[in-house]
Amino acid sequence: MKIYFSRHGESVNNTKNIIGGDCCLSENGRNYSNNLKEHFKDTKDLKILTSKLKRTIETVEKINAPKEHIEELNEIYAGDFENFDLDFIRKEYYNIYTYRNEDKINRSYPNGESYNDLQKRVNKVLEKIDLNKDGTLLIISHKAVSRIIYSFFTKTKLDPNLKIELNILYGLETKKFRKLLFV
Repeated sequence: MKIYFSRHGESVNNTKNIIGGDCCLSENGRNYSNNLKEHFKDTKDLKILTSKLKRTIETVEKINAPKEHIEELNEIYAGDFENFDLDFIRKEYYNIYTYRNEDKINRSYPNGESYNDLQKRVNKVLEKIDLNKDGTLLIISHKAVSRIIYSFFTKTKLDPNLKIELNILYGLETKKFRKLLFV
C-alpha cells in the first residue's frame, strides 16, 4: 500500500493564528485542494481518510475517491483555549502557555488533550491500516495528528515540535517519508 498524508489546506483560522475550531478553508487552502485533486486524478484504488472537521473534508471534497471521516483524526483539543488566538494565550496566560510547552507530550491546555492523549486515539485508526493491501491511502488531518502519523509509520519517537507544513503532501516510501508536493 502507498500511503500519503497531509495537513488540510490553509484554513481561515490558520490565517488568523487561531488554534482549534471547525472552520473552512482559505483561498490558499482551496488552491491546495485543487492541486491535490490534480495530483490524484489518475490514482487507482485510492481511499481517503479525514477528520470530521470542515477544513479536512473541504480539502478532499473534489477528489473522486471513497472517503471516510473519522473523529479520532480530529486535531488535538485545546480545551478552554479552543478558538483562541495563540499570541493572546502566550501574552495573557503566559504561565499556562509555558507550562504546557515545556512538556507537550504529557501536558495540555486546561481541559484539553496532551500529545499522549492524542496519540492513543489516533493510533487506534492507524493500527487498523493493512500495509500489505494493494492501493493508495491518503490521510488528511491536522498538524498534531500528522506528527503522530509520522511517528507511527517511521517508528520514531513522537516529536511534538516536528515541523509539518501546510500545503505539503508527504509520502511513505520504504518506511521513510518524503515531501512530494509543495504548493
